[in-house]
Amino acid sequence: MNLSREILRSEAEIAERVRQLGRQITTDLEGKEMAVLGILKGSFVFVADLIRQIRLPVQIGFLEISHSEKSEFLTEILFYSNFKVEGTNLLVVEDILDTGITLAYLTEQLAAKGPKSIRICTFLDKPERRKVDIQPDYVGFPVPNKHVVGYGLDFQGRFRNLPYLTYME
Repeated sequence: MNLSREILRSEAEIAERVRQLGRQITTDLEGKEMAVLGILKGSFVFVADLIRQIRLPVQIGFLEISHSEKSEFLTEILFYSNFKVEGTNLLVVEDILDTGITLAYLTEQLAAKGPKSIRICTFLDKPERRKVDIQPDYVGFPVPNKHVVGYGLDFQGRFRNLPYLTYME
């Protein structure tokens, strides 16, 4: 596979959308205790930019999830930040929402920890690939059913550092 020359979203478009999301989240959660949980590794760039646009006190944590090669329905939480979830308004930040299987499992696990609410913010959304009924509360951009890279998303560990979005062809 090769890196496409087509830019799906420019650095400026991404920055503007992240600002808009930050303003919306600030408005929606005004006056509430908030915790942001980023899903590693792909979301780290988005999380860093997003939390700087949220004008509220924010507790931040990260976790990493392993996907089984045996089945798309088997996942394991590898690393979980030890921060307070109980009683908070939790914002789970994902790089890309695809089938929704992993995120549905994760939100079920997090709900058991007693947050006041759980909201989902995904940088990219591929709704046509959804296999479970899960809808994000905040979406950066819808994307085509291609392997998208840049702005934290990778292909075999490469291209996370691109400041724009493109895809592999």
